Amino acid sequence: MIPARQLRIENARIVPCEDTSVIENGSLVVVDDRIAWLGLTSEIPEEFRDIDQVVDANQRTLMPGLVDAHMHISFGEAASEEELSIHTPSAYRAIRASVDAKKVILAGVTSACDPGGPRGIATAVRDAISAGLVVGPRMAAAGPQITTQQGIGDTLPSPLGDLPTSIGALVRSRDEILQEIRNELKDGVDLIKIAGSGIGTREFGSFTLGELEVAVSEAHRLDLPIAIHARSRQSVADAVSAGFDWIMHASYMDEPTLESLIQKKIPIVPAMTLLVNSLEAGKGVQPTSTLDAIKRELDAAVKILSMARVNGARLIAGSETGFSMTPYGQWHSREMELFVEFLNFSNHEALLAMTRDAAWAMPRFGNLVGTLSPGKYADALIVDGKPDLDVKILSNSKNIYKIMKSGKFVEQDSVGLERKPHLFERTRVYTHEIYYRKKD
Repeated sequence: MIPARQLRIENARIVPCEDTSVIENGSLVVVDDRIAWLGLTSEIPEEFRDIDQVVDANQRTLMPGLVDAHMHISFGEAASEEELSIHTPSAYRAIRASVDAKKVILAGVTSACDPGGPRGIATAVRDAISAGLVVGPRMAAAGPQITTQQGIGDTLPSPLGDLPTSIGALVRSRDEILQEIRNELKDGVDLIKIAGSGIGTREFGSFTLGELEVAVSEAHRLDLPIAIHARSRQSVADAVSAGFDWIMHASYMDEPTLESLIQKKIPIVPAMTLLVNSLEAGKGVQPTSTLDAIKRELDAAVKILSMARVNGARLIAGSETGFSMTPYGQWHSREMELFVEFLNFSNHEALLAMTRDAAWAMPRFGNLVGTLSPGKYADALIVDGKPDLDVKILSNSKNIYKIMKSGKFVEQDSVGLERKPHLFERTRVYTHEIYYRKKD
């Protein structure tokens, strides 16, 4: 029999993230890939005192690895709809995504949920990570998000049709909804994602309530969780009525819907980071009308989500990493900062939103990640500073002393060479403006 691999981290300030408690002068013991024990260093059980591999945390904070509940590994930091869905070959996207996965874990994210992208890429990267071929977080992966012509998954002109490289799968009937869910389960997804509203925040949803109920019923019949992108008032109201497992954004949710959501205990993943970063990155680039619309949505989201927080709704932190304004490895922890800044979370509560609570979005691993608890995966960070008192500490990777996944430390030597985008990764612009002939 191969002897169990054992590791002890001692002299740590442990933040288990099961609640807001802190263990001063604590130790944690790992056996193989699981946490076997944690508590005061002075109380280490006899069986764990004689261990070969011992790491002295030197009073640094030991905490769970971050769980990013909303990250798109296949998006490749796209700067436009065309770049996202047309120009880049799928095989290249998968290779690119496998490199980007390392950037994610080096930011302290040891688990992440990818709620939708081009068919097969997220599940392939997930499996490559699981097989040890690629360095990255443990992942939950959806397939293409199921959409109608009014959803965010079908934003390209009609003549282009339903492209296989698109982030969405266009359905035209209830039968096609059922078939797409069954196809995605066959392809190995962990969850189903519905595109419940479209670009911008127009009032209507992209599906009828009856269609959403069909999707929820079939996903649950097949033992799959189902999540929904819903920004508009109607799409959120219908999503709550249909019984989705979690809702992304909910920016224009009304108070009666919020009351029902709280009764049904449906979590929200706001992903405010995308809105805030879009405003900051879009200055001088986006039209004023576009920026004004984003600002209106942010203001509406802050208002209703603050009310949600006060009334006991579960808010989960997800960064929506994957766009040009949310590049890999850069902004994952900002959602916690925004929870503190806009929603009146304490720093420790915000940390729980991206550890314990975010584990909800990890269907296969949710009960095994998110906290430092005996029996769970040994996914942990050793951090300079006290992120439970100031989550901004986690925004600087230099403050992350060690990253552990499954009881093994991740090499932090380099992220890899800076990628030089190919022409096919970009929108093919002829000129930046109309080239008029100059008149005398």
